[in-house]
Amino acid sequence: MKDKQKHILIIDPDTQMRNEYLSLFSADDCEIDVCSGITKAIEKIQNIRFDCIIMDVELPDLEGYKAVPILKTIDPKVEVIITAAQNSLELEAKIRKENIFYYYIKTFKREELKLAVENVFKKLGKDRKKQKIDNIYKILIVDDDPDYTSAIKTILSQKGYKVDIADNKDTALEKINKTKPDLILLDIMMERLNDGFTICYELKHNPTLKHIPILAISAITEKTGLQFSPETNSEYFEADDYVEKPIHPADLLHRINKLLNIEHQHI
Repeated sequence: MKDKQKHILIIDPDTQMRNEYLSLFSADDCEIDVCSGITKAIEKIQNIRFDCIIMDVELPDLEGYKAVPILKTIDPKVEVIITAAQNSLELEAKIRKENIFYYYIKTFKREELKLAVENVFKKLGKDRKKQKIDNIYKILIVDDDPDYTSAIKTILSQKGYKVDIADNKDTALEKINKTKPDLILLDIMMERLNDGFTICYELKHNPTLKHIPILAISAITEKTGLQFSPETNSEYFEADDYVEKPIHPADLLHRINKLLNIEHQHI
């Protein structure tokens, strides 16, 4: 089998639906396998490394949401998208208890499912087109300190990043929705003490934006005396990484490379 960049497994008992999914994703440089039930799917994932599984909730041998823990036991890194022909509050509650990436209702537009799969590969760092290989990543700095943002923009621009700046919450959210940056450098305290928390919460609870890595860089401990840590405050602050100001340029670039899944970049 040809080793393509992205590998999807479709589990659906409906032949017409499987064919529709094949048509939907075949043009996206994806290797696609299909099967009708969980038994055959288990055989496949024991022998093939899949990035994403699109699985219907109504399978002939087991409900899809009950199969998620089984699949995750075999491959903890695989991302699962559950699909359903019809939704109900009871069904959705059962599905969302499982460790899934996305829940898709088949009556919705196919673009929504395609976007969810694209977000899987963005999370995995497998959506790197030619401009990504050339290191043209878009980074948005969200901070109200002009001296700081100017210095950081200079450092990142010299490394080949395309850098934009937002100095308040509203401008930041507008630019994020419009330009879809590859990474966000986020200050926590701006016009209001909770601006950074609000931005982070809104992004991480938005299905189309939650894949964007957030590196929080803040002087919150120095300014307030509070020993803030995302590890102990992760319930309401879901940044992907956090460091206190001031940060050394080498450390900053290392953290950015890690979040963008860049294996090596000269610092």
